[in-house]
Amino acid sequence: MNSRTTTRLLRRVPVNVLLIILSILMIYPLVIIVITAFKPNLEVLTNPTGLPISPTFDNFVTSWNEANFTNLFANSILLTLVSMTVATFVAALASYAIVRQATKIGSGIYLLLAAGIFLPMQLALVPQFRVVRDLGLINSYAGVILLYIAGALPFGVFLMAAFMRQVPREIVEAAIIDGAGYFQLFWRIFFPLARPAVATFWVLQGVGVWNDYLVPQLLLTDPGKRTLTTGVLYFKAQYLADWGNIMAAVLIMSLPILLLFVFAQRYFVSGLYAGAVK
Repeated sequence: MNSRTTTRLLRRVPVNVLLIILSILMIYPLVIIVITAFKPNLEVLTNPTGLPISPTFDNFVTSWNEANFTNLFANSILLTLVSMTVATFVAALASYAIVRQATKIGSGIYLLLAAGIFLPMQLALVPQFRVVRDLGLINSYAGVILLYIAGALPFGVFLMAAFMRQVPREIVEAAIIDGAGYFQLFWRIFFPLARPAVATFWVLQGVGVWNDYLVPQLLLTDPGKRTLTTGVLYFKAQYLADWGNIMAAVLIMSLPILLLFVFAQRYFVSGLYAGAVK
């Protein structure tokens, strides 16, 4: 090993140490959640960070049965799938229109939507709540879905428009010569080529919708319409929390997101890479 290689390796040591420390800080809470999920509540209180002495699956059974996780799962899946599906097609159509009609109005709309990325949802929650209330959509799935779609559109348009701008003009012209119409260009060329952006949009925005607590808690007052995030409060009393059941519920909630990432990983990673290169 020559001196140049040694110097290069030594330069990487601080970066590697920093990455190891950050990895530990990120993994440690997940380890605590997994350990706690297999502990009885008394053991959680007496030995909160140690390994379970008497591992048990009772927390998972109790969480599923007592909190009615079947209904909670159905509500969360419904809100996430409908919100993300509608938001995806609206954002894709808006991106396509902005890209194909390169006018000042289109550019202005694009900048206006892109500016929405920098607006925290909590900041706009009061006027959004008033809109939903005036529409009579309090305590309805439609009101929650409407807010999720509105919150997802800025990022979706920003991401998909960047991909659609990279579609080669030759492909578009060849399709037009073959008789492809305006919508056929979108459905057969622009939208398929934007699949990495769609996958990235689903993973990043879908996780936010699935894990959201604020909007369902604010708008859905019917206990039968609770989502997974609000249903976890079933195990939280005023002065005492059943942490074993709560952590088991958190693990159950995380499984669909992990599966989504596994299936969309190839497109998600390529979408991030392509976005970085552009």
